[in-house]
Amino acid sequence: MSTPNIDKTTYRHLISRTKIRTAIIVLILLIEVAAITTIIVLGQVYNVTWLNVLYYIAEVISMVVAVRIINDRTDPSYKITWLAFMIVNSILGATFYLLFANKKFSKKEKNFNAPILKALDVAMKSNEANGYANKKEEELNALDPDLVNFIHYINKYSFTDTYSNTETTYFAWGEEAFPVMLEKLKKAKDYIFLEYFIIQPGLFWDSILEILIEKAAKGVDVRVLYDDLGCISTLPVGYDLELRKKGIKCYRYSPIKPFVDIRMNNRDHRKIMVIDGYIGFTGGINIADEYINEIVRFGKWKDNAIMLEGDGVFGLTNLFLSVWSRVTGDASMTETDFKRYLPAKHASDSHVKKGNGYVAVYGSLPFTYETVGLNIYTMLCYKAKKTLDIATPYLILNKEMEDAICQAAKNGVRVRLLTPHIPDKRMVFELTRSYYKMLLKCGVEIYEYTPGFVHAKMFLVDGVMATVGTINLDYRSLFLHSENGCFLYKTDSIKDIQKDFDNTFMVSEKMNKEKYNATKKRTVFLRYILRIFAPLM
Repeated sequence: MSTPNIDKTTYRHLISRTKIRTAIIVLILLIEVAAITTIIVLGQVYNVTWLNVLYYIAEVISMVVAVRIINDRTDPSYKITWLAFMIVNSILGATFYLLFANKKFSKKEKNFNAPILKALDVAMKSNEANGYANKKEEELNALDPDLVNFIHYINKYSFTDTYSNTETTYFAWGEEAFPVMLEKLKKAKDYIFLEYFIIQPGLFWDSILEILIEKAAKGVDVRVLYDDLGCISTLPVGYDLELRKKGIKCYRYSPIKPFVDIRMNNRDHRKIMVIDGYIGFTGGINIADEYINEIVRFGKWKDNAIMLEGDGVFGLTNLFLSVWSRVTGDASMTETDFKRYLPAKHASDSHVKKGNGYVAVYGSLPFTYETVGLNIYTMLCYKAKKTLDIATPYLILNKEMEDAICQAAKNGVRVRLLTPHIPDKRMVFELTRSYYKMLLKCGVEIYEYTPGFVHAKMFLVDGVMATVGTINLDYRSLFLHSENGCFLYKTDSIKDIQKDFDNTFMVSEKMNKEKYNATKKRTVFLRYILRIFAPLM
C-alpha cells in the first residue's frame, strides 16, 4: 500500500502516532466518564455533607432535564430511551444526557455553524441571479401535481434547487465508478472539491491522490475535507498538513479532542466529489479499497454512486462550499464568490447536458433541527402507488419511518427492502433483524444480500423517482450527522437503478415469518435488549 510523494518512513511514523493518539483519547474519555460516575455514586452512597448538597442539586437538575426531554422536539423513541435510563438512575441518566445526547445547540455553537447557512443562502441568491434557478412550479405541476410540494420542501430546507439539463449516470458498484472518477479527475482544469467521511490509503485513494498532487502543481484549486472521527483509524495524525505541503488545501471536519463534547456526535458523513462545477459524484462509496472490492472484509461489498453532469452539479458545489466556509472559518463568501462556481462558468458548449428529467441535490445539517433526510424518506413512502424499493445497510427505524414503510405495504404497494446478510457490526445486524417481525406482518418483502454487505442507501418509487445518497436508516444519519442525497425524477438513470434492485434481489435470500420464528430464543432476547438502545446506535 503506497502513498504517492509522501515518504514511507514518515508515513509509518504518522500511522504510529495515530494509534497512540486514538489510545490516549479513548483513555482520557474513559477516565472522564469514570470520574463523573464516581462522584455521582459517592454522593448517593456516603453521608458526606458537601456530597449531599451536590446530590440534592443534581436531583433538581435531573427533574429539569426530565421535563426538558419530555417537551423536546426530539424523536419519541429517543426520549423514551433516555427517560428509561433516568428511571434506573436519575442523576447519572441526566448527566449523560446533557453530555452526550443534548441536541440543542447553544448560541455559541449556532454562531460557530452560522457560516454554513450564510454560505448556502448566498449560493441560492447567486444561483437565482444567474438563471440557474429551479424550474417553474407550473412546469413541474404539469408533470406531476403531487411533486410540486415535495420539490418545494427539498429546495427550501436544504438550500438547494431543482435542475433539468443534467445527465445522470448510475453506478451499481463502487468498482464501476472508480475508473470513471479517475478519468474525470484527470480532465480537471479549474477546481476539484472532495468531501468524504472516510479516506484510506490504498489503490482507490492513492490513484486519486496522485492526480490531485499533479493538478495542484499545475494551479488547479484542489480542496479536500475529511471527517476526523471517520478517518481516526485510516489516516495518520497530521495527514491534512502533509497534503497542504503538496499544494492541496485540506482540512479535517470537527477534529477529535480528548474531552467529553456533544459535538463529537455530529459528524460529516457526506460523500461529495465536484470537478470544474459541471461534473459531480455522490452515493454510498467512501474512498477506501473495500468500497471497490479491492479488499474483502464482509463478503462482496454492494455499494453505489451517481454521477451528475450539467446544471445539477451546482447543488453539490453549494453543499461543499458551505461546509468549507465553516471548517476554514471563512464566513465572508459573497454572491460573486459563488458565481465563480456556476456550472456554465467552466463548461464549454460541448459540456452542456440535456439529460431527461429533474435532479435535486439536498443536504441535512444537525443544528438546523430540520430532519431533511427522514422527511424525504417518509414522503417517498407515502408517494408510492405501485412499488417501493429500499436499500439500507442499517435498519434502525424510529416510529415515523416504520409507520411510513408499513403503511405503504398496507396500501397495496409492493414494498421490497434490501439489507445485508453478512454484517459489518454484529449488534447493529441483530438490531436490524429485530424490525423484521412487524415489517413482515405488514406485508413488506425483506431480502438479505447473501454475497456480502450492502452499503448502498437508496429509495426507488414507482419506477419514476429515486434518491441515492449517504443517509442510512438509523438515528445517527437521520438526526445527528451532516448528510447528502440526490433526488431523481424521470431521469434516464432511473431504469438502471431499477435494474440494480432487480438483479440484487435475485442473489438475495427472501425472509419470511417461518425463518424469523426459527430464531433462537436467546437471540430474540438480545434483540429486545438492543431495541432499548436503538436510538443511541
